[in-house]
Formats: sequence, C-alpha cells, structure tokens
Amino acid sequence: MQNVVLEFSDRKVLDEAVRHIWDRLAISGEISIAPREDGGWRLEIVSEKPIRPNTVDKLGGRIVED
Repeated sequence: MQNVVLEFSDRKVLDEAVRHIWDRLAISGEISIAPREDGGWRLEIVSEKPIRPNTVDKLGGRIVED
C-alpha cells in the first residue's frame, strides 16, 4: 500500500484530480477529502498499488506526505 497526501487551494483542481484518479488511473484503494482551516483542501490517497511520482505530480496539488 502507498499513502500520498496532497493539498489544494482550489476545489475545482481537487475535483479534477479525484476524477483523474478514479476514471483514468483506476487506482484502487481509498480517498479522503478534508477541508483545511485556511480554506484549502487536503486529499489523502491510500492506494493498493504503487503510484509513480510523475503521476502524483500531474494531479496538481502540493505534496505534503509521500
């Protein structure tokens, strides 16, 4: 399992990243979205298979934990 945490300042970019994860990458596992106190969003991905670093970079968020 791989755990990746990203932060987004724009909800629209976050929604596009989530759609990309489910529809295009077909990553199996869990996704958690939580609002941050500063108005941004936190996306946690727990994937059953490894996610390549360049794939994570393309999602558009700032990597917090990898």
